[in-house]
Amino acid sequence: MESSKLSEDYRQLQDEYAQLKADYEQLSMMFDSMGQGYEEALNLYDKAVESSRMKSDFIQQISHEIRTPLNILSGFTQILTSGMELDDAMKQEVTQGISDNTLRITNLVNKMLELAEASSDADIPREDDVLAVQIAAQAADESGIYQAGHLTFDLQLAPEAEMAMLRTNLQQATRALVLLLDNAMKFTHPAEAAGGAAAVTAKAQVTLSVAVATEEEKQRLVFTVEDNGIGVPAEEAERIFEEFVQLDQYYDGTGIGLTVARSIARRLGGDIVLDTDYTDGARFIYTLPIKN
Repeated sequence: MESSKLSEDYRQLQDEYAQLKADYEQLSMMFDSMGQGYEEALNLYDKAVESSRMKSDFIQQISHEIRTPLNILSGFTQILTSGMELDDAMKQEVTQGISDNTLRITNLVNKMLELAEASSDADIPREDDVLAVQIAAQAADESGIYQAGHLTFDLQLAPEAEMAMLRTNLQQATRALVLLLDNAMKFTHPAEAAGGAAAVTAKAQVTLSVAVATEEEKQRLVFTVEDNGIGVPAEEAERIFEEFVQLDQYYDGTGIGLTVARSIARRLGGDIVLDTDYTDGARFIYTLPIKN
């Protein structure tokens, strides 16, 4: 009788132990889940703070980008309305200044409009049959890189790319390449702000090369924009494509050019990436599908 009672008590203790163990495991899981949720909440908070900071910096930079040309235009307007006698040299300077700063504001507005579309996943219509060399040549012309006095520009076309044809959107494909060339021109130029990055001592060099590559039995056109400017740390290879990101605040800009360029490339069926193996400056690789 006592043996049966002991066995029953033992089984009851086993059941209670099993229940306690299950309760402990459940509490442990809940604790781990709470800890993970706390970590996620901290990460989200940090991201929100960083996003707020970048947006504040962006607003300040946009204000600067707008005020500077507006102040210049205001100054030229006062000269024109003052009744001063202007010689030919001064007239040319005023005319050129008005043209340059009007273009600067127009480009800024266009970038803002492009940024509004950058988050879209919608494909861009591809109805233009164009040669790769046409995109490269047109982008070089539109960027004004041939007139950039601080650098030497070289356009290289691989033999297999000379007759490469794409079914794409000429305007948008060219625009993405223009933004990459703009980026190269900006970061091969010494920072203008006091206390900024050290001046580039060697002659700046930007190279645009066009080639054809085969990826998974599909041919793609490859535009490579390479410069010997300040470069990008490998750990920032993806972050630079985020909205409003500027790694060096001493350079003018809005931090949206690369965001827009990658968005365009991806909506055309291609992509833009930073080549982290290149350390003598920055090298961006822009790919687009070739017409079958």
